[in-house]
Amino acid sequence: MIRRAEFVPWCENCCRIKTLRCKLRLDFAGLRQSLFILLLLFNAWASFASEWRTVELSARPLNVVENNGTLWVCGADELIAASVDGGKTWITKHNARNGRILLTIGFANEQIGYAAGTGGTILVTKDGGNTWGLIKVPDQVVYDVAFSDEKHGLIHTPRRIYTTGDGGATWAPVQIELASEDLKGFSHVLTVVAPDANHMAIVLSQGNSSAYDYRLFLTKDGGLKWSASEIPSTGLGKLTAHGGEYWFAGMEVIEKDKPGGGYGVPLVMHSPDAEKWIHLPKWSKHEFSECNSQGCLYWDGAGVQLPPTVPANFWTFAPEKAVTAKCAVAKGAICTVGTGLKCAAVTTTQTMPPYLESSSPVPPPISAPPLDAPPAQGLQCLYCDFERIVVTPDFQGVAEVQLKLHIGENGLVEQADIVHATNSGIGERIASSARNWIFVPFVKDGVVHPANTDVKLRVQAIKSK
Repeated sequence: MIRRAEFVPWCENCCRIKTLRCKLRLDFAGLRQSLFILLLLFNAWASFASEWRTVELSARPLNVVENNGTLWVCGADELIAASVDGGKTWITKHNARNGRILLTIGFANEQIGYAAGTGGTILVTKDGGNTWGLIKVPDQVVYDVAFSDEKHGLIHTPRRIYTTGDGGATWAPVQIELASEDLKGFSHVLTVVAPDANHMAIVLSQGNSSAYDYRLFLTKDGGLKWSASEIPSTGLGKLTAHGGEYWFAGMEVIEKDKPGGGYGVPLVMHSPDAEKWIHLPKWSKHEFSECNSQGCLYWDGAGVQLPPTVPANFWTFAPEKAVTAKCAVAKGAICTVGTGLKCAAVTTTQTMPPYLESSSPVPPPISAPPLDAPPAQGLQCLYCDFERIVVTPDFQGVAEVQLKLHIGENGLVEQADIVHATNSGIGERIASSARNWIFVPFVKDGVVHPANTDVKLRVQAIKSK
């Protein structure tokens, strides 16, 4: 009995110890399982984590270009910033709170550069971007600028194109007869180009994108005489200047005489005078989706450098619907401007990237009105895009949205309040878009002021099944 009495507690303790061991084994097993699940979740998260990183700057960026391996950004509040390490770090070269909105930036060479937008001036640098000075221009808004050197260039304003041969001391308007047989209907300006002091070009179009038919309006005597030119069976993606020549990137329709009609192929060619063109070999059957002064994008995730090297340099990057036509490549990175600035790693290869089924890059959001448009009244919007057609789970038909906008001195929308919306969900979607709108800063008596305005919009809604 004593042994039993002595034994029982010991057995109970043994059972407790064994139970504890079992419990610990179970706990460790559960811990291993939990860690395994967490590892799987982390790997899944990592695989879906964006390879594009958002870059915070002192003001909203609106454009990005590359010059001699350096990335340059311009934007609101007169922002000019540069990166020499592929977008990892940025140095602000120029900034003015509530200053001009800079829509475009570019360089004629390593030292001569320019930036322009609102305020009736363009900013010019002669020391590679370290310092920037002002030059007055004949209009309050400049959409595009091109200089071949310190003195010769041209600018695109809302209703006219102007040229200068003395560095902006004087400006002469280009006489464009939009009612003529050659240019009737071609009132949109896609870009201006200046390869050298004598040769300049204005790309006129029937619409505000490269999808429309185009005409080249050319001068070869510094702007004294101009003439219209057409290159048959071609579509122009971008006309730029490199090495004193015109470079044409777009598409060409070939084999039109064969049964079933022709088809389009990518086209790259160059010319010193836009009359005799040298065609480059075709690297791919796939057409370009968007082009800029540095190269062309095939689709989201792939592009090619222009002018091409031998062999050609192709770009590949993460296809996450982040890239837009406003993008630039330098030092192993690609940076792009949408509603902000994003950068990602880019791989350069001499092999044409395999085709990837993806959406095309988003076209530039800011486009100028046609040259023959009536003068703007009241507040002038530079970028006021929104969804014209929306898919919703709870509404079918035409929805009306009324917003009250509060616009800062720098032209950016600071607040968008919904005054009325036929459907609350649609109203919030449109208001969210309006918070990214950009206006020409409101000036009264020579002083910039904040402004308020009401807008009424109509949206076609399709109810999802």
